Amino acid sequence: MDKYAEKMLKSLENPVQTGEYPDLKANADLAMFLKQSVKKGILYTNVQDGKIVYFTAENYSQMHQNTAYELMYVLDGTVIKQIEDKKYTLRTGEGYILNRRITHSDDVQDGFLLVLDFSEEFFREVTRSLDIREDTHPVFSFIEKCGQDSSGWRKSYLEFSPTVPLPNEQFRTVLDSLQQELATKKIGASFLQKGLFLRLVELLENKKMFNVNAIDIHSGKEDFLVERLTSYIVRKYGNVSRKDVEKDLHYNDEYLNRLLKKACGKTISRYAAEIRLDRARQLLSTTSLTIGEITNLLEFSSENYFYHFFKKAEGISPSRYRAEHHD
Repeated sequence: MDKYAEKMLKSLENPVQTGEYPDLKANADLAMFLKQSVKKGILYTNVQDGKIVYFTAENYSQMHQNTAYELMYVLDGTVIKQIEDKKYTLRTGEGYILNRRITHSDDVQDGFLLVLDFSEEFFREVTRSLDIREDTHPVFSFIEKCGQDSSGWRKSYLEFSPTVPLPNEQFRTVLDSLQQELATKKIGASFLQKGLFLRLVELLENKKMFNVNAIDIHSGKEDFLVERLTSYIVRKYGNVSRKDVEKDLHYNDEYLNRLLKKACGKTISRYAAEIRLDRARQLLSTTSLTIGEITNLLEFSSENYFYHFFKKAEGISPSRYRAEHHD
């Protein structure tokens, strides 16, 4: 293990203690970290400043805070994410953008996790010429508003998940390209890093690729539960029952149903059916998957059930819809 790797490992084992929780600091304005479960523990990889450093160690899952913003993305498998006092299970394609100073931890179970740390100064520099408006650039706008919080302690974050249950090759390609540019000292690398970062965030804003939801930790109990409920349904692509909701969210299904109806005028069943229908429309109009493959991806019990579900909602068959709406 070289001296740089030793220094990184020491920072994980003994992070700087400035308050109730330790701080983890990146040594650059833009840095990529990867954690992958392997037989001997966790393979850590750090990519920044033209270097790739890796080593194997025990799983670091201590609660901590960051001095930079953090974009976290599950490349494969399962990761347990704790944010403040709540734990969440993340699967392939899901992730978060965390504001600075939010207390959190990552427990890589059988997964492969990527973390991209970026400083406030870096974000300001790369977005200086952008016209950032919440209606056109919701992710950029969220990060910008976090930076405008003079106290630096705004307890909010973004969660995102894939719109459809398919690999996002475009997003992964940008991540791979960014990793390559962070690992090189070739001329122009810093410019390419900035462009790829902008492209990455822009892809997160693409509603055909990702569902993005802003969470305010300090919101009231009912608002928080509605956020958790709608997020849960979306991440399951609408394939949920009230009993599923009750089991996984640990609240009575009738209580959650009332909260959702109060918030948006829809029951859990109706909200889930609308999400499921929307995902079916997207897969029919943007992919060449067969009806059977779409049936399986969205976990309908049979093609016949999918056919009747879709035709009842849309008034036409899935095949007819595809013929009329395929890109």
